[in-house]
Amino acid sequence: MLLLHTVRGLFSGFGRCERNVSLESCLRVSIALKRNTKACGTMAQEKPLALISHVGGGGLAGLIQEAADLMKQHFKLITHQEFLQNPSLHGAKIQVLFSWANKPELLPSLLTSLPALKLVANGGVGIDHFDVPYLNSLGVKVSNTPHVVSDATADMAMGLLLASARRIIEGHQISMDPKTVDFQSLMGTEVTGATLGIIGMGHIGLRIAQRGRGFDMKILYHNRNRRLPEDEQAVGATYCKNMEELLREADFVVLAVNLTPQTTGLIGHKELSLMKPTATLVNVSRGLVVDQDALLEALQKRTIRAAALDVTYPEPLPRDHPLLRLPNIIITPHIGTDTTATTLKMVKVMIDNALAAVEGRQIPNEVKSFVVLYAMAADKPWALISEVGENGYFEELADMMREHFQIMPLIDFLQNPTLHGPKIQVLFIWKFYPEPKPSLLAELPSLKLVCSGGTGTDHLDIPYINSLGFKIANTPHVVSDATADLAMGLLLASARKMFEGQQIARDPETVIIPQSLMGVEVSGSTLGIIGMGEIGHKIAQRGKGFDMKILYHNRSRRSAEDEAAVGATYCENLDDLLKLSDFVMLSLRFHSDCIGLIGHRELSLMKPTAILINISRGLLVDQDALIHALQTGIIQAAALDVTHPEPLPRGHPLLSLPNALITPHMGVNTTTTAKKIMHRMVNNAVAAVKGLPIPDEVKPQ
Repeated sequence: MLLLHTVRGLFSGFGRCERNVSLESCLRVSIALKRNTKACGTMAQEKPLALISHVGGGGLAGLIQEAADLMKQHFKLITHQEFLQNPSLHGAKIQVLFSWANKPELLPSLLTSLPALKLVANGGVGIDHFDVPYLNSLGVKVSNTPHVVSDATADMAMGLLLASARRIIEGHQISMDPKTVDFQSLMGTEVTGATLGIIGMGHIGLRIAQRGRGFDMKILYHNRNRRLPEDEQAVGATYCKNMEELLREADFVVLAVNLTPQTTGLIGHKELSLMKPTATLVNVSRGLVVDQDALLEALQKRTIRAAALDVTYPEPLPRDHPLLRLPNIIITPHIGTDTTATTLKMVKVMIDNALAAVEGRQIPNEVKSFVVLYAMAADKPWALISEVGENGYFEELADMMREHFQIMPLIDFLQNPTLHGPKIQVLFIWKFYPEPKPSLLAELPSLKLVCSGGTGTDHLDIPYINSLGFKIANTPHVVSDATADLAMGLLLASARKMFEGQQIARDPETVIIPQSLMGVEVSGSTLGIIGMGEIGHKIAQRGKGFDMKILYHNRSRRSAEDEAAVGATYCENLDDLLKLSDFVMLSLRFHSDCIGLIGHRELSLMKPTAILINISRGLLVDQDALIHALQTGIIQAAALDVTHPEPLPRGHPLLSLPNALITPHMGVNTTTTAKKIMHRMVNNAVAAVKGLPIPDEVKPQ
C-alpha cells in the first residue's frame, strides 16, 4: 500500500529542437549538454565549489558552524546570498548544492544558473520537497542521508509521546507561572504497558518500537511490507496487515511513514474516528500525512485525547491557525533530527555523497530517478480526606473509597471537629493533604491509620504518629512505572528542547522556524542513576531501550541478575558516576542523610554538557548551587519534577532560567497509577479498621 514505483522517463534527445518539443525541454537538454562539456574537464587543485544556504544566523535554516567546518575540509563554500550577488561569476563553478532544511530552495531560476551542478545533497531522509525526475532531467543527481537520523527521530517521537501523555509542558507552565499558589493535580495517561501502534516500520519505526519495548509497551505495527520474523522478535512487535485494526487497539499511534501520494492524508476523519477516545496521535513524519482539518475537529470534539506533532503543513503554521489554540496538542518546530551529534553524522554522509559525485564515483546514497512512494458493612466507617475535585481526588478515586468508607472532606470536618472527630478511623493523605499536624490528630481520638498515597513518607513524623497509637501505611511498588516514565519524559524533553520548541511553534511572532534547536543526543549516551531501587531499575530498563550506557550508585549493589537485566554497571564511588554521565538521574528515597546530596562540589564534577534530572525530593539538591551551575554553564540543564518548597515562590530565580524544566511533582499522575494507589490505600485502610495485619504498614526506623 505504501510503496509505488513510478518510473519517469528522462528526456534525452539531442540536436535541434523540433516545433512539437517544448521550450522547457530544450532548455533542459541545453543545460545537460553544458554539464557534460564543462564539468568533465577540470578538477583543479583548488577545492570544488559548493552552494549552501548560510552558516549560523540564529540557526534559521542554516548550518551550525561545526557542520560548515566539516564541509570546508573538502569544499569551498559559497552562501546563497553571496551567489546572488554575482550568479554569472559563481554559477559555472558550483558542482554541489548542499540542501539543509529545504534551503536553498530549488527553483528553476536557481538551477538554470548552475550549469556545472552534479549533485543536490540533501541533509535528511525525506526528499518530498524535491522534484527528483526534473533534477535528473537536468543531469543533476540527488542524494539523501538515510539511517543516521533514525535514533534522534525515534528519541523525539518517544519524547513527544511522554510529554503529551504526562502533560510535561503544561506542568512546566504551571510551575513557572507567577500566579501559581498551589499545584493542581495533572492526571496523565499511563505509558507503561500501553499499546503503541506504529505506522511505518522502517528504520525509524523499528527504533521507536525498541524504545517502546523499554516501557513494556505492546507493539503493533502497520507497514507496506511485513518485517522479518527476527525484526519483529527483536522489539516484540505484532504485524497488523489492516491499519484499521491498529487504530482501534492502540493507545498511542505514531506516524513514521515517508510522504508519498499514497500517504498524503493517510490519517483523516475516518481513521481518527476509529481511534480510542483516550488515544494520542504522534507525528514525526510529514505534516501532509495528516488531514489537519480532521485532526482539529477530532481534538475539539475529543474524538481522540491529544496529539503531539513535530511536523505540520505548512511549517510554521499561520499564526492564527486554530491548531495553535488547542490545549490538547503539542507542536514542536520539526526538530526530530536536531542534535549536534546527528547533525554532524548527516553532514559527513552528505560530504561522502558529494565527493563521490565530484569524482565521478558511484554515489552511496543516491536517490534514483524513480520516485519511491511509500468491596464492609452497610454502616461504613468514616474516613477523612482532603477534597474531591481539581486539587484532590478525582471522582473515580472517590468512588473507590466510597465502596468501603463514608468520606468527609476536610472543609466539612473543620466546621464541627468535635462532632465529626470521634467518627474518623482513617486519614487518607493525597498529595500531602490533609497535613497530619498535631492539632488535627488531636481531634481524631478513634483514628487507626494514617494512609498515605505514594511511596515517600518524609512528610510524616512517623515516631510521633505511632506514639499516639496510630499506624501508618504507604503504597509501594505501584508508582514505579509511572515515575520512571516521567523521568524519561523529563530527560527527553530537556535534551531535545521540547518546551522551547513548543513555544516557538506557537508564538504569534514566529515567521521562520529555527532549524537549529540543537539538543543533546540521548541514544547511546551515558545515564547515571543515583538510587537503584525499584524506580531506578525501571528507569534503567527504559534507558536500555535507547541504547544508553547505564551506570548506577546505590547504598548496596544490586544482584548480578538485576544488573544484567538492564545492562547496568555499579559505581561504588558517586564521584565516578558524576564525571562519566551525560544524564544524572536522582531516584533515591529521601532521608535526612541525603539532604543536599547534590551541591556545588558534585555539580562541578559533572560534564558541562550534562543534564540533572530529579524525580525524588527537592531537598536532595542544593538549589542555590544548582542555580549557580545553570547560570555559569557548569552543567547544561536541569529537569525537576520536585523542588523545595512546592511550589517555589513566584520570584524564585530557578523559575527565570531558560535551561531549567520544572514540573509540579506529577511523577505518579496517571489515571491508571492513581487507581492502583487508591486500591492499595483502601486495602490498607480496610485491614486497619478490621484489626488485620496492614499489608503496607510503615514501621518506625
